[in-house]
Amino acid sequence: MLLNMCSAESVDDARARILRVAIDLIGREGAKSATVRLVAAAAEVSPALVMHHFGSKDGLVAACDAQVMSAIEQVVAALGDTDREASVGEMITAKEGGPAITYIGRAMQDGGPTGVAWFDRMITLTESGTADLVASGLARPTDDPQMRAVLLLAMDIGVILMRQTVERYLGAALTDRATAERWATTELDLLTNGV
Repeated sequence: MLLNMCSAESVDDARARILRVAIDLIGREGAKSATVRLVAAAAEVSPALVMHHFGSKDGLVAACDAQVMSAIEQVVAALGDTDREASVGEMITAKEGGPAITYIGRAMQDGGPTGVAWFDRMITLTESGTADLVASGLARPTDDPQMRAVLLLAMDIGVILMRQTVERYLGAALTDRATAERWATTELDLLTNGV
């Protein structure tokens, strides 16, 4: 009975809800602060059900990592179908994009092996995306593409980490389509024309 607090909900639905809640909570609070008990309370299930599905907190975090990477890959692929590069601003407006990008930003801020792995994945996407923009003439070449990729990624992740403050200042959510378009247009202008 402890394992099944949501009798009308399927096992897959309960697992998916726990993952969604954990991704959101870890993204906002960090993996250390997001205890199994907090995740369970936010998902309105028992801690035993979380343990049943994921085995341990490490298992839950690993499942969140896999879910987030899958979401990011799907968003990048969908945006890539439009024959242009996806910006972080556009990724955050996608259905699963916002929580995933926030999760990644927090993992990088927290450091440790998960943050390093996410940084390596995101810097590779940034380097290849910027190289494609340069090749297409949408961004100007630079003598130091490695440092440009680091600065662009840090800038985008900084906006995500400061999300609440940025949204208050802009008076709009980063997930709002118009705000994402402002973000993408301004970022491309910086790449093309400089400051």
